[in-house]
Amino acid sequence: MSDGPIEKLLHAIDPDADDGTRASNFARGLALGALVGAAIAGSTIWQRRQARPIKPPDGEGPVALDPPK
Repeated sequence: MSDGPIEKLLHAIDPDADDGTRASNFARGLALGALVGAAIAGSTIWQRRQARPIKPPDGEGPVALDPPK
């Protein structure tokens, strides 16, 4: 099997580990990074959405999301 860029990177990080351990650590780190990135992106979107009120087209003021019944 030829060494691709991922295999070379994994070998540079931990040259003594076997292929299964390196692949497992890489997958774990990749998944953790994806989760952290998604949490940061979601938090940013939520903060931006909460920071600005929704205005009607005629410019009178903010619109209530749940009007009283």
